[in-house]
Amino acid sequence: MVPFIETDPFDYEEYFSIAAQFLYKYQWIFCYNNTKFIRCGVLEQLPREWITDLDTTSNEEFNDIPLGFIKDTWCDSFRDFLRQVKRLHVQYDTHDNIEQHNNRHKQKRKGINAKKAYEIDNLCSFIELDQLPKDATLYIDFGSGLGYLSELIHERCGANVLGIEGNATLVQSCNVRSSVNARKAVQYCHHYITDDSFGFIEQQCSDRFDNHPHRAAVVGLHACADLSITAINCFLQCTWVKSLTIMPCCYHRMKPLDEKAPNVFQNFPLSQELRTILLDGKREIICKSFLRLGCQQTSARWKTLTVDQHLQHGRIMFRRGLIDAVLDQDESVRIGKLGPTLEEITVKNMLEQFKLLKQLDGSTRECPWTDHHKDRMSALLQKYGPDGPKLSEYLECLQTCLQSICENVILLDRMCYMESVANRSSLKMRRKLVRLPDDGLSPRCFIFYASKDE
Repeated sequence: MVPFIETDPFDYEEYFSIAAQFLYKYQWIFCYNNTKFIRCGVLEQLPREWITDLDTTSNEEFNDIPLGFIKDTWCDSFRDFLRQVKRLHVQYDTHDNIEQHNNRHKQKRKGINAKKAYEIDNLCSFIELDQLPKDATLYIDFGSGLGYLSELIHERCGANVLGIEGNATLVQSCNVRSSVNARKAVQYCHHYITDDSFGFIEQQCSDRFDNHPHRAAVVGLHACADLSITAINCFLQCTWVKSLTIMPCCYHRMKPLDEKAPNVFQNFPLSQELRTILLDGKREIICKSFLRLGCQQTSARWKTLTVDQHLQHGRIMFRRGLIDAVLDQDESVRIGKLGPTLEEITVKNMLEQFKLLKQLDGSTRECPWTDHHKDRMSALLQKYGPDGPKLSEYLECLQTCLQSICENVILLDRMCYMESVANRSSLKMRRKLVRLPDDGLSPRCFIFYASKDE
């Protein structure tokens, strides 16, 4: 376990080096599209002795494996894998004062589910109680969506807020919903934010609010994909931006550098430190599957699953892998009428649930399953027998073990990049990475924070 402490330097190079070597060794667990694990032969790569060990676990033990549980009787190679997972765990500070804060501010918000309300309240309380520069004159909400965070910031902090959103329909909804009294203090702008937007944003602040020059705080609840990087660059490049508080998410939606190279990304890796380490033959671990795993369910959700839930999930996962494995290149499927996921998986009930689609003459058409498909399906069912769903869930367990490591590499790469740029430009700053206490409720569980010291 490695601590990430606000006031202490973090050895990014050492962490990246150990993590890259480990992930390269076990890339067979995650380096493929979600539904292609049978097609790629991943179940054959599950070590037989690992399967034997997992067969002997209770449900409680099975749930605790991604949380660090290791049994003395397990084989050396499985225990070594789990020990390395524990070694690469990063201990972050936790933002845990939300309950006390909400006792003062809690109210029902129409149209917001529990997950989103939790994220909004936590991010706003972090901004209000801990991090916002006291003399900031304006908040800029990157990707403001329906404006819930923007309005809550104004309500709790009494500051002006400019929400910037690329979806014109959402901006229109915000303007309709905003009260007459708040409209001058909370305004919304339709604009798709890129690294070329910083001058436009500054001009919008000047045109809409009277307190220029601004001391702005950039915030973002859904800093999806590359928007997090744009927010970081805005903080680094614009003197009028004094702090940055965002919740990154949807790493798998980051833009590739080229359509012909879907696993080479514009904004990952960012830091020279990680790029250099990956040059040593380990570049192939960086792929969309890696990014997707980084934002999948955490061990907090896994630890609550029942035996029946594991069985159900394993059957669903195995069925999706099976159907993908029988398709030809120009074929896809859509799920037919959903019924209960039957315990017994047969050729007949598989082909009844999934409808075959083919690309013919430039259009997609539904076609009947052929004897060729049926023979492939039959061969796969004979190969895996009744163990297929169980093995699929074992694979999911191993992926859950690696989830936090993938996310650590993504977030620490961004922090390393930001610190390196700040050091080169003699910019003094504070930085934090903090977790929300309930990542079982929300997978968007990190707050990424930086502020400029003056």
